[in-house]
Amino acid sequence: MRAHPTAIVESGAEIADDVEIGPYAFIDSRVRIGSGCRIASQAHLLGRVELGSGNQVGVGAVIGADPQSVGFDSGISSGVIIGNDNTFREHTTIHRSLYEGVSTRVGDGNFLMAGSHLGHDVTIGNRNVIANSCLLGGHVTVGDSCFLGGGSVFHQFVRLGDFIMIQGLTALGLDVPPFVIAAGRNRIAGLNVVGLRRADFDREARAAIKEAFDLFYHRGLNLTQAQERAASRTWPDPAARFVKFFQEESHRGFCLQSRRSARKGD
Repeated sequence: MRAHPTAIVESGAEIADDVEIGPYAFIDSRVRIGSGCRIASQAHLLGRVELGSGNQVGVGAVIGADPQSVGFDSGISSGVIIGNDNTFREHTTIHRSLYEGVSTRVGDGNFLMAGSHLGHDVTIGNRNVIANSCLLGGHVTVGDSCFLGGGSVFHQFVRLGDFIMIQGLTALGLDVPPFVIAAGRNRIAGLNVVGLRRADFDREARAAIKEAFDLFYHRGLNLTQAQERAASRTWPDPAARFVKFFQEESHRGFCLQSRRSARKGD
């Protein structure tokens, strides 16, 4: 381990030999850090934080702080578990879980830009880009390969599906299904066509996703009717993932209005 003389690394922390720790950083005694990680100056890793290998923690980032929940019992033993090859830029904040023995979780290969915030019990998948000043409330779940535009805000318990794009300054209090673009306030703007092509979804897969999307968004059906029609046939993957998203439990409900359907109703 290469730690700057001004860094504080408490006894008991488990840190791989090649980890670099910058000036004035603080590493709690219960922290575990895997190989190839770099902890920049003034970063704080607090409590039961586990980092896999190859993670980059930026200047002033705080990982593992108590949840912002009135009446939280700081004696609860909870933590943050982070996978491999993630980047957390300047002043990223990630809070530990509300619950005994539970952890806020981040997968692999994610890029969290400066000032982004993950509240308690958030779960992030893999290969996501979360742009500057995005704020994720407690219990938000994010799938894989998503892009969340800068300054966007997400209500507690919202679910975000795979391969979505969120326009900057979006405000979401409802679930967003896979493969779409969301914008404004709980508005679906269309399919993430460019993202699907870049991710090498073939023409047949994209066509099936479009058919499922049209069923839920452009046929004039309510959610129950769309679910019933979707259940009457077999969908190929990945369109099946789109349909399944609406069958799973939702705490907040679904973003169901597209720009096109909104124009029809105006």
